[in-house]
Amino acid sequence: MKKFLFIYNASNDGDGGDDAWMQWFSAIGGSIADMGNPFDGGMLVSPSGATEITAWSDFVGGYSLINAPDMTAAVLLAKGCPNKAGVRVFEAIPM
Repeated sequence: MKKFLFIYNASNDGDGGDDAWMQWFSAIGGSIADMGNPFDGGMLVSPSGATEITAWSDFVGGYSLINAPDMTAAVLLAKGCPNKAGVRVFEAIPM
């Protein structure tokens, strides 16, 4: 089984609330490796300094770690997510 990182885009439009999220997590329960957490703010750090991340267009709202056999299966799981702003799906490459 492979691991996939679901990164939730932040939204100021709402996403159905906690009940919708818990229903979705319950539906995909066997695939969850780490339910993750929502994020609150953030900083972009580079060798030249640190700046606050504020733009909604690229703000990350949280993450989960999911087990799935392949990208197709991971995307299918992500399609049920209540996050209206979208989910970025990345395969975690074993090292």
